[in-house]
Amino acid sequence: MSELLFDKDGDVGIVTLNRPDRMNSLTFDMIKGLIEYFTEAEQDDSIRSILMTGKGRAFCTGADLGGGGGRSDMDTPVGMKLSAHLYGKVFFTMFTTEKPIVNAINGTAAGAGVNIALAGDFVVAAEGVKFIEVFVRRGMYPDAGGMFLLPRLVGLAKAKEILFFGEDILAEKALELGLINKVVPKDKLMDEAMALAKRLAAGPTRAIGMMKKVLNRSFELDIQTVLEFEAAFQGILVSTDDVKEGIQSFLEKRPPEFKGK
Repeated sequence: MSELLFDKDGDVGIVTLNRPDRMNSLTFDMIKGLIEYFTEAEQDDSIRSILMTGKGRAFCTGADLGGGGGRSDMDTPVGMKLSAHLYGKVFFTMFTTEKPIVNAINGTAAGAGVNIALAGDFVVAAEGVKFIEVFVRRGMYPDAGGMFLLPRLVGLAKAKEILFFGEDILAEKALELGLINKVVPKDKLMDEAMALAKRLAAGPTRAIGMMKKVLNRSFELDIQTVLEFEAAFQGILVSTDDVKEGIQSFLEKRPPEFKGK
């Protein structure tokens, strides 16, 4: 049985974590497979948005510490460092790909699984699911980009609270904190997430990708650099078919039909 399932629905690429018997905890092969998928999706013009979810009762509970969740030498300093680097690369490929990502959180997200969940551009969660930054319970340092992402989502004080105590956060509280975008009934989760992914896939893919790139760096950029990006990206986009369609549809008073080109 494949630990990762890949599919497509029109312009939406679909990724499913498929170890339901192990709460979708991550093996070394899964980590490498996710990195490869998001890297290739960046260059695949037939994919205009990505939807990721998990099979069974969990989204992802982080590394499979008892069954191959890292290198065989991960109990050594060098092995753990190299293994953690790969977990960070999953976050990095998700965070930097210009394709918008919708994460449908079907069940518990813990450890690296939380940070992979929150790396989506839009996070839709089923009612009652738990988000757990579990690292402090294991005496470990957070991986998969959590230290970068959390302060940007909830602010420094709340990020410290979440990481230092490692308490369960229900989806409803996560929504209140600004960790996620939406909470829906479990039986509506995939429909709601897919509708959002399809809406994104129907948008001007190049423009959305450029917005994502600058927004994700906005906390580290000065105003002059942001304005330079504005001028550069406006200049690049003006020659695209989608901009021409956007202007033509405005003049013709009809909804635009973007093609992602």
